[in-house]
This record gives sequence, structure tokens and C-alpha cells, in this order.
Amino acid sequence: MVLWLAFLAVIAAGIGLAWIGAGSLRPQVSSSGLQFRTLKAGTGDTIQPADAALLDYILTADDGSVLDSSESHGGAQPFTMSQVFPGFAEAMTKMREGGQYRFTMPQRLAFGDKPPPQGFPRDSSLTFDVRVRKVVKGGASLMMQQQGGGAGEAPPQQQ
Repeated sequence: MVLWLAFLAVIAAGIGLAWIGAGSLRPQVSSSGLQFRTLKAGTGDTIQPADAALLDYILTADDGSVLDSSESHGGAQPFTMSQVFPGFAEAMTKMREGGQYRFTMPQRLAFGDKPPPQGFPRDSSLTFDVRVRKVVKGGASLMMQQQGGGAGEAPPQQQ
């Protein structure tokens, strides 16, 4: 009987540890519906609205089809929070230089009440895999001054 209880205690402890360990696999879900995961923690401060960030990204639909990527625009692209749609900007506030992240959002966080652009499946969530290469503190104002002068293309913007 004692051996049986010890066996059950070991099983329960293993399940508990597995549950705690799986926490990093579960996304944080914000009140807006953004699901955010840190795949590799970055260093330094989080990205702020006044900052610019150089990002590698891949945007996919629920079926896994690639809708956009930084690679299709020639490599890592510079972004500011004011350039991107609200769900992407919300995710940027959780990112740090050197980190890798995955976040999923309903289309309403990207396009509001408007239909998605051509080529985007209707009612599909949008999933981004992002790597933050560099964060430039205060870089947003510099990018705005040089807008149109070589700044990278943002993911689909709210219109």
C-alpha cells in the first residue's frame, strides 16, 4: 500500500512539473485576442513607440500558406509601431532585441471591420514569426523624416 501511494505521488509530481514546463509553450493571450509566444528571449529594453526595429518576419495563414515575408522584400525590414496595424504594434511592445517571437491575431486586429486585402484568406488568423535583429532607440522619428527614402515595407497596414 505504501509503495502504491509513493508511486502515485511520483506520477503526480511528474505531471505537475510537465504542466509547469509546458507554460513556455502556451501563448500569452491579451484582452484584444493577440496570442503571443517568446521562442527565444531577447536582451535589452522592450521596443517602445519612439523606437525603430529591424525585423525578419514570416506571415502565414491558418492553412500554413505564406502571405508575406521580409525575405520577399530583400531581407530584414525596419518598422515603427506607427507603420503597422494595431495587433502587430501590440506585439512589438513585448519584443526585445535578439529575441524570436510567434504571435497570432484575428484579422480584426489587422484590418478592423474592412475585408482583408486580396490574397488573404477570409476569416483566417494571421500568424507572424519574427526575429528582432536591431532596436534603435528613438529611431521612429528618424524613419519618419526619411519616409520614402528607403525605409522598408511594413506588413499590411490598416487603411
